[in-house]
Amino acid sequence: MYQRLFQLEQEWCMIHYPERPNGFAVMIIGDSHHYVDGKSSFWIQHEARHKWIQDLTAKGYIVYYSNLYGANWGSDQAVQLSRRLYQYVKRNEIINGKIHILAEGMGALVLKNLYPKLEHDIRSVVILSPCVSLYDHLEQEKEQKFFYKKVIKELSQMLRVKEEECEAFISKQSHDYEIFKTISTPLYIVQSMTLNRYKNQFSLIKDIYTERLQNGISTDLFFVLPEKRGTLGGKFASYFSLHEKEL
Repeated sequence: MYQRLFQLEQEWCMIHYPERPNGFAVMIIGDSHHYVDGKSSFWIQHEARHKWIQDLTAKGYIVYYSNLYGANWGSDQAVQLSRRLYQYVKRNEIINGKIHILAEGMGALVLKNLYPKLEHDIRSVVILSPCVSLYDHLEQEKEQKFFYKKVIKELSQMLRVKEEECEAFISKQSHDYEIFKTISTPLYIVQSMTLNRYKNQFSLIKDIYTERLQNGISTDLFFVLPEKRGTLGGKFASYFSLHEKEL
């Protein structure tokens, strides 16, 4: 597996190439600590996630992602860079223009705002232990003052809002997670069975899953045990391949 680093908007990005390309690509939108720097990336350094990338490239997928300003919390800046990254890879690589997306944790917040801009360019979506509501996450963080202050500081910087105005600004978005109920793109929700940073999101995820099923929109929900996380790369590849019949 060959990989290369490059920069967009002064942010490091990485692309992984398969030995035998199948013509399709997967864009990863990572969680708050999923860094890319001038030497490596979290997705290479983390054993399980590196295996996921190996499993995807083994099936022929080009896989790419960006540092996206670190803890971006779904900021407009991160959304615009994600869109530009999509356009860059589409222009420079030989791939089908309709991509798959794998969003983990906070990456779901970026996806939520990116989707309307790339609606017709997304083939299928996997969200892994996602944070679908920034409002609900902030309410959860209030239970721990240290983490709450840290998140408020990050939000103030990324959303360009004064710290004392962050809570009111985000409360106006308390129902914006509902976009996941209506997006027509096939959606695969993978939820960890262990407690994770976004543990209070699951009631919203069940709500999204139930309503999508009721409305006949392609949706799957899968619970993964810690000891089975290493197998997820194969599951992602199988799911993506189901949605490649129409070019």
